[in-house]
Amino acid sequence: MCGIAGILLKPSVTLTDLRARVTQMRDGMTHRGPDDAGLFCARNQRVALANRRLAIRDLSPLGHMPMLSDDASIVLTYNGEIYNADALRMELARAGCAFRSTSDTEVILRGYETWGEKVIARLRGIFALALYDARTETMLLARDALGVKPLYYAHTEIGLLFASELKALRASGAVSDQIDAASVVAYLELGAVPNPRTIFENVRALEPATMLRVDLRTMETRTSRYWSLPTHPRAEPRDAVGETRAALFDAVRSQLVSDVPLGAFLSGGLDSSAVVALMRAATTGTLRTCSMVFEEMEYSEAPFARAMAEHVGAEHFERVVTAREVLDEMPRILWALDQPSIDGVNSYFVSQTARQAGLTVALSGLGGDELFGGYPTFYAAPRLSRQLRRLQRVPAASRLVRIALACAPRYAKVHDALQLPASPTSAYLVYRGVFAPSETRALVNPEVWDAAHEFDAHEYVSSHAVSGLQSPHSFAWTSRAELGTYTLNQLLRDTDAMSMAHSLEVRVPLLDSFLVEKIITLPDSAKQNGGTPKCLLHHAVADLLPDVVRERRVKQGFTFPFVRWLHGDLKNYFSQFPFEHNRLLNPQAAARVCAAFERGQMHWSRAWSLYVLNAWLAQNQS
Repeated sequence: MCGIAGILLKPSVTLTDLRARVTQMRDGMTHRGPDDAGLFCARNQRVALANRRLAIRDLSPLGHMPMLSDDASIVLTYNGEIYNADALRMELARAGCAFRSTSDTEVILRGYETWGEKVIARLRGIFALALYDARTETMLLARDALGVKPLYYAHTEIGLLFASELKALRASGAVSDQIDAASVVAYLELGAVPNPRTIFENVRALEPATMLRVDLRTMETRTSRYWSLPTHPRAEPRDAVGETRAALFDAVRSQLVSDVPLGAFLSGGLDSSAVVALMRAATTGTLRTCSMVFEEMEYSEAPFARAMAEHVGAEHFERVVTAREVLDEMPRILWALDQPSIDGVNSYFVSQTARQAGLTVALSGLGGDELFGGYPTFYAAPRLSRQLRRLQRVPAASRLVRIALACAPRYAKVHDALQLPASPTSAYLVYRGVFAPSETRALVNPEVWDAAHEFDAHEYVSSHAVSGLQSPHSFAWTSRAELGTYTLNQLLRDTDAMSMAHSLEVRVPLLDSFLVEKIITLPDSAKQNGGTPKCLLHHAVADLLPDVVRERRVKQGFTFPFVRWLHGDLKNYFSQFPFEHNRLLNPQAAARVCAAFERGQMHWSRAWSLYVLNAWLAQNQS
């Protein structure tokens, strides 16, 4: 796991500061790779690649990056883990390739020498990479199938810059920190800035499963997708539970490769418990697990996590997190976020705990809710969609309901949904969105709203949940919506940022592309059982779980006690950033939201989203 960076200079630009700029970018990501630092400058003096390395496989200097081919015509800088590297290595060796190291980096390099760009589609893992080919004067950027590893790029006056973090791009001195108005609106409506946007106006995120090619002679770029989610359901297998169990085991087993200590996050819920149980089934070695505990016991899943850890014989580490600790860490949390998000604090502390427990790699249960139906969006959103459709068939009734809802701010999202044709997307956004468009318009200054006209949350979600011939009300539609929006833009991005802030690699076996393909193409009937959340996952691993976890029926999200903390120490922290100093928000409207939360009339996440945005801007804008 690493941080990567690079600069592709335009021919007309001076070259004297090329090395200095890329070095600044690289060293702005030391936390991503404390074990080694590498730098490559091409003979044409127009290409510079850099790497910060967190050594996971082949800890020797032979794994150093950027890595060069034998004739130095191909150079690779790479961040990630390739889980089928050993199988690809054997295939390449049979084709005559000789290897100097046991690193997965060299597998990618030799694979490109043998198969060209087709090697990207053959990689099973998580990655962001940049590959310079001096023979054709091209640069290839690529990102993994589900978007686990980030890769950002910016077209600037000096050329194209790219890096694993926005902080690294800004360290170059060539990337403007101008805030993108549409991204602010998108953040307020969705809780995170959606790909391919970033919080900065001229910086974009490479989309998942995408390759970007740059012709260095013309600086022209073109993108293409090398993988996409299947759109057609297959026939239900005779034994869907058995097939799911086998696919889960294969995904977890494949991700246990490591030359450094490896463990798991364990909240006590079904997803993380399933991963830990399958880890135990795949190995007889020592297991280490980490979980968070709170003084506010109604938020703590400690008894379930302890029972699971004891069941598999794990060495279990607990961390009691208090409001005071969050308060003390808040400046570094905002720094680690890279861009505003309403999530991530939980990942920050569990990653810190894992690192303190001696781990360099941790497996997470992220993805179980998206694949197996753990969110309310799978069941409540379709019901709401039907209710909206029935209401809209009677225009007079619809108008009366809208009038009533206009007097109840907490139902603004339902009010706005009634203004649109009833659809799965409008219902989905009632549950997954933070602020309704009408609320967002009031929250931002008029010039921000006017400049953000090209972003439409409804259109964005619809385009990412397209499901071919499947019904738009299907289980698979919701899976695609979650994977392509909330999971990508918030959970995966924040997990990467927060874990790498502590030099920890997090792997997500429930988002293994092979597993995702198998589960998402199962017919809905195989994944639903009278509306019981995650019934297929439960049946697939039930015999591996202790009774107290197996018989648990109430889902409790991995959530901190923010509703309490925002009435105390955290409120005092955020009060040092007055809304009046924010040029993007309407201070009166923002203050009204926070006052409504304090009166118990607004969900804590809405006040939190404003607090985080305001504090992040104050800390990160020059």
